Amino acid sequence: MSKRLRRKIYHKHHRRQPPQPAELRPFPTATLGDHPEATEGYANAEVTAGGVDTSERSAKTMESRKVSGLYFIGEVVDVTGQLGGFNFQWAWASGFYAGEAV
Repeated sequence: MSKRLRRKIYHKHHRRQPPQPAELRPFPTATLGDHPEATEGYANAEVTAGGVDTSERSAKTMESRKVSGLYFIGEVVDVTGQLGGFNFQWAWASGFYAGEAV
């Protein structure tokens, strides 16, 4: 984090001086629990599922049905395909259509 950004954040929260890097503590992160047995875990995962439901955005423009001007493309959308570069194809194609709509 840059010094300038640290100053802005801490100034906003009424602190006179931003902390020095040595004073910062690691940000706590949530854990998803144990991974299922008989897998090699997330380190070797090839596919994960989830994301923005495809019914919540236009299939032609990738625009959100709930928030005008908000577009969802690529791996943020709940689309799963075979291994072998299909995620790249989906990212490029969905990005293309969103770009055409803007």
